[in-house]
Order: sequence, then structure tokens, then C-alpha cells
Amino acid sequence: MESTESITRITSSLSLNEIPNTYAEKDGFLRIPVHAVNPHLICGLCQGYLYEACTITECMHSFCKSCLVKHLQRSLNCPMCAILIHPTDPFVHIRLDGLLQDIVYALLPQVEKNEIENERLFYEQNGGKRPASKQETRRSSANVIQSSPNTPKATHSHSIFQPYVQAPPVALNLQCLEPKSKSHRLAKPFVHITGRATIQHLTKFLKKKLQITDSQKVDLYCPGASGMVCLSDSHTLRTVKDLYCHDTNILQLTYEISEP
Repeated sequence: MESTESITRITSSLSLNEIPNTYAEKDGFLRIPVHAVNPHLICGLCQGYLYEACTITECMHSFCKSCLVKHLQRSLNCPMCAILIHPTDPFVHIRLDGLLQDIVYALLPQVEKNEIENERLFYEQNGGKRPASKQETRRSSANVIQSSPNTPKATHSHSIFQPYVQAPPVALNLQCLEPKSKSHRLAKPFVHITGRATIQHLTKFLKKKLQITDSQKVDLYCPGASGMVCLSDSHTLRTVKDLYCHDTNILQLTYEISEP
């Protein structure tokens, strides 16, 4: 068996541009020391190898599940880049990353053995039976259930505490605050989008569609009881509709583009 000090056929997030030319390639296999990819396999909180790896979908940074849950009791921001995960429920944007965990265990099988043994000893000392991890359950199911052409492919990303539920779509009518500005008008102003999307997502959509530079600012407004309301980037479209337009089928939004 090949030593775990080398990696064959790297398929992780390590870019080919990051691989030094000094690493040997033999028979179509690229051999790389594990320390070269350690930054992709280590939890940014405990500095140990990932265990029950979880990935924040907003920034794609990964951590151990227990480490991240403890961190979120103190902060709603990513420990690595400080981006706001979610203003109220960060677990909406956190998924168990089975693919990344499989890579860790494939390269370092002793890590999994040590973690399982530590958990077994803990439950023996404190009474109770050690529950199987989702990683073990997933692999066990894969051994029992043979895939067929009609069997849907399983995904590697799952919510930590609840399965992902598709939010009802929201119908939007996006109109420019300056109707005479043809360059800032959408060719198709009517849009259907998930209610989980935020105003920040909608702003990025407008910038891409209208080819707006990053230096230009986009503000979105919604008609309220006392006039136009400037919407916060963190608001979801479902929240905006429930607050301001719950009695209409189409959410009317106006956007304004300002120069730097």
C-alpha cells in the first residue's frame, strides 16, 4: 500500500498552479507530500485535521462541525474571512461536506480511526452507546444500496440540523428609478427567484445583467406605507414580501444606480 505521505490524482481545491514542479509524476500519478495540501485539510479553528467537515456556502471556508457550532454561539461571522453568514440563522448557509471529509480520510486514514476510538472511550466512560456519525451512515448505506440508472445521485452537502427545503419562489418586477436611462433598464424586468435570496444577491444579479462596475452603487427600494423604503442587503426576498407586499402576487422593486 502506498504511504499516506503522498497524494495520487489530486482532485481537491488545490490549483495546478500551486503545485511545484519538483513533485514527481510517475505512471500518470502525481505524488505530493501531505504538508503541501494541509491548508485545505485543517480546521481554521482548532488547527487539527477536519472531523465532520462543514462548509460555509457563502465563502466556502470549512471547519470541524463541533468547532463551528461553538463559534456560532459567539459570532455569526465566518472565523476566517469575517463575512456575515446569515443575520439570524447561520445554519441555513452551512452544509456537511462529505466530499472534503472523504478526501481527509483517504489521505489520512489514521485520523478517522483515532476520532472513532476517542469517541468510543468517551461514551464508555460516561455511559451510553456511541452513535454512528453521518459519514459512517452514508458509507454504510452506499455499501447496502446498489445504485441503478433510475436512482438519483446522492449529494455530499446536507444541512447540519435539518434537510434543505426549497423556499417558495418570489415574483419580482424590477424597474429602474430613472425610466429614461435605457442602459440601466432590464430587457426582462419580471423575474422569479427563490425567497431565500437576499437583497445582496439581487444587487449582484443587477450588476451582472446591466454590466455595472463594482465602483457603482445599487440601491433597491420597495413601496411602504409612508413612501419608498431602502432595503438592507441582509433582507431576504420572502421577508421583504411579507413585510411590505404581502397582499400582492408580484413584489414591486425599484433600483437606483449611483456613480462613485
